Amino acid sequence: MQAQASEFRSRLEQKMESYGLPTDVASEIEDRLTPVTYEKGAVIFVRGGSCDLCFWLLKGLVKLYLPHGDGNRTLIDLARPGDFLGFVNDRDCKGRRHHLLEAHALTKCSVGLFTRDQIVPILNKLDSVTTIDLFEQLNVAWSTMFERYVSFLGSPFRTRLEMVFNSLAARFGIDDKRGTLLVPELSHEDLAEMIGSSRPMVSKLIGDMTREGMLARSEKRRFILRPKHRTATLTSQDVHATVQ
Repeated sequence: MQAQASEFRSRLEQKMESYGLPTDVASEIEDRLTPVTYEKGAVIFVRGGSCDLCFWLLKGLVKLYLPHGDGNRTLIDLARPGDFLGFVNDRDCKGRRHHLLEAHALTKCSVGLFTRDQIVPILNKLDSVTTIDLFEQLNVAWSTMFERYVSFLGSPFRTRLEMVFNSLAARFGIDDKRGTLLVPELSHEDLAEMIGSSRPMVSKLIGDMTREGMLARSEKRRFILRPKHRTATLTSQDVHATVQ
């Protein structure tokens, strides 16, 4: 458990510190988790599922989808170790909480499960000042996400794709002599779901960006974001990276 969750613990401690919380909270959370392994492509939870269980990503990458009533879906985010997966939920007419998103394993991954009742003792240890500061931090995080998504929806597909690539570079990028190597293996279909367009449109946009020198492909077909592409984008596009 300890070796498996090392990246998880490190990232969670960083989050606790950014929220003004004691970093030993990360240790308490980790000790209460029950690790479960999911194979690549496995469904971790679905929209409408009960929120009695909470899911914290320990290892691997997870796709978070927002399903739509017409059968389509939007790929809204990629989660990495330390990310809390079930952060968007709703209540039904009887007051029962349920997930609004679906989580699918992009890679083989390990997810820490715990009940909401297990987190209560940890929160009860926080003093009133720290609790208020935590709520303020969460409000800022949600407000920042709201601003980003409103800007995103009002942008043309080209700008949306640039925002997606920059967000991926900020969160998953590795420095490369050719630019920033994007680690996640994403298909054109994945990118189309992320910007709300068709696969042919994404293929055209990627072709345009490649000819303009903004994108390249590595030997393993991963995307490489050229430096000038990252410096020419809007300041709001990396906002989600600071939230996550």
